[in-house]
Amino acid sequence: MTVNDNIKNKELTKRKLVIAVGEILKSEGYKGLGVNRIAKQAGVNKKLIYRYFGNVNYLIETYVIENDYWLTFSKKLLEQVKKEAPPTTQTFIANLLKNQFNYFLNEKEMQRLILWEISTSSALMKSIHNAREAAGQGLLEMTDEHFKDKRVNFRAIAALLVGGIYYIVLHIQSNGGQFCDLDISSQSAQTEVMRAIDQIVGWAFEKA
Repeated sequence: MTVNDNIKNKELTKRKLVIAVGEILKSEGYKGLGVNRIAKQAGVNKKLIYRYFGNVNYLIETYVIENDYWLTFSKKLLEQVKKEAPPTTQTFIANLLKNQFNYFLNEKEMQRLILWEISTSSALMKSIHNAREAAGQGLLEMTDEHFKDKRVNFRAIAALLVGGIYYIVLHIQSNGGQFCDLDISSQSAQTEVMRAIDQIVGWAFEKA
C-alpha cells in the first residue's frame, strides 16, 4: 500500500466518523454520541477515533464546525457578498437571519445540537458556543457604523431574533406546528415569519 493510499484511507475513515456523528444526532440525539456507538455506526474500530481526533469531543467538534450555520454557512454568505455587488447592510443582515430560519428548520442534526447546548452544562458545548459568538461578532460589526451613538441596540434585537428562531423551531419539532396561531409547518406561515424578520430589521434601521 502506497503513502497516498494510506492518506486516502485515513481521510475516508475520518469522513465516515464525522458522517456517523450526524446520523446518530438525527436518529438518537446527543445522548447517543458515545465512542462505541459512533464507531459502530461508521463501521470502524473505535481506536481510530482517538488516533485521528484525539478524543470523541474533538470528533463532535469537527462535525459541528462543518455544519453549524453561524460557524460555516454565514461565513460563506459573507465571502459571496464580498465577491459580488454587495447589498445594503440591512438587506444582508435580514437575509442572514432568514437563511438561519430556513436552515435550522430543515436540519434536525443542528436542532439536536442546539437543544444539547441549552439543556446541559458541557465544556464542549461552551467551546462551540464561544466560537459561534466570535463568528457572529464579525457579522454584527457590519452594523456598528449605522447604529453608532443611536438609541437602538441592534445586538439586543439580533439576540431576540436568533433566540426566537431557535425556540420556534425547537418548539414545533417537539409539540407540533402551531405557534402563536401560526402553523409553522406550513409554507405560508414560514413566509410570514421571514416577512416579519424583514420588518423588524427594517424598523431597527429606520429608527436609527
